[in-house]
Amino acid sequence: MSAVDVAMVSPYPSQQVATMLPSGVAGYTARLASALTDEGLRVRVLAPAVEGEPSLTRVDGVTVERSYRRGVTALPAAATAAGRSAAPVVHLQFETFLYGGPLSIPGVAPALAALRGRQQGPVVTMHQVVDPGSVNRDFTRVHRVRVPHQVARAGLSTIQRTVLALSAATVVHERAFERIMPSSVVVPHGIDVGGAVNPDEVRAAKESLGLNPDRLTALCFGFLSPYKGLEVALEGAALAGEAVELVVAGGSHPRLDGHDPYASDLQRHYGHVARFSGYVTEPAVPTFFRAADVLLLPYLVPFASSGPFALALGFGTPVLCSPALARCLGASPAMSVPMEPESVAERLIELAANPVRLREVSAATQQLAGGRTWPDVARRHVALYEEVIDASGTAGRRVRPGKPG
Repeated sequence: MSAVDVAMVSPYPSQQVATMLPSGVAGYTARLASALTDEGLRVRVLAPAVEGEPSLTRVDGVTVERSYRRGVTALPAAATAAGRSAAPVVHLQFETFLYGGPLSIPGVAPALAALRGRQQGPVVTMHQVVDPGSVNRDFTRVHRVRVPHQVARAGLSTIQRTVLALSAATVVHERAFERIMPSSVVVPHGIDVGGAVNPDEVRAAKESLGLNPDRLTALCFGFLSPYKGLEVALEGAALAGEAVELVVAGGSHPRLDGHDPYASDLQRHYGHVARFSGYVTEPAVPTFFRAADVLLLPYLVPFASSGPFALALGFGTPVLCSPALARCLGASPAMSVPMEPESVAERLIELAANPVRLREVSAATQQLAGGRTWPDVARRHVALYEEVIDASGTAGRRVRPGKPG
């Protein structure tokens, strides 16, 4: 019998080296792996090498093996490591450029085919799901894709069809993505549920960040990237004036950092409108969410479940979002605001002046939290792994049900 119940291919947060995560997927994997361990599974994460980080570590019961480098050979090498693990199921966490940019894409099909051939699943979670019909010149401009939009459309469509064809099960986080990825399984992004935050804690959090405790604090959280519509939020905050204090918390997106000035340009143009915090380390995250009266998510075209949205559900922070994201999440109209600066300003001023309206947004937000806790999500993954193993018809292979002891 294998000493590993599930091998997970994904970036993973460094334990020894202080470095910015390459994507929110690394943090997601750490939480999912921990939750699966709590359910009794023996989890091995196959992660890219990080300079200064040991090739083998054990973190909160999860074994992390760093046996390959990002780039053209990343996914085939990860598939080979998964074969050595002899895990009955392999779970790949996938974003288009997560494993080394465009050079890593040719390795997707052979890696999945190798895992399928060994009857190790695979299960693939799509952290990005793009409707090919939406890929036009505006899409490539906003996402800084440096190929003609026709090429980008064909490439993304091919990748998504390849994953569906070669995976034993494909996971998406929101029901809206089922239309684009037919036959996929919806398992929501997990959330950590914190206790209720009292007014004194909110005030203390605001003061620790240098914010005015008596003003409405709106928060935009996460890597700074053009597709998130941050300009609309900033223009809206400028029109709202003294009624609202906007915090933009997050560093430049790793895919843009060092060669695209989007984040620095944003701060230069709007530094007088909002407080820009830069990259937020994990221990500081709770302070930002406790200080926020509302999380603002003005995403133009959502193609993934929002990590900041999951954090807001866990911390009990009300969410105000674009109509496009509201439709994707199945959110109440109370959480939606048209993506024009005047509309954003008007809504923020209303929330600042009327606590009843803010409580309505909070109640609508919390209605979306059901079934999303990490234990819920872990148990749904365990059931999915069992289905995949049963479908392979391989006798004697099983992931461990139930908690240890």
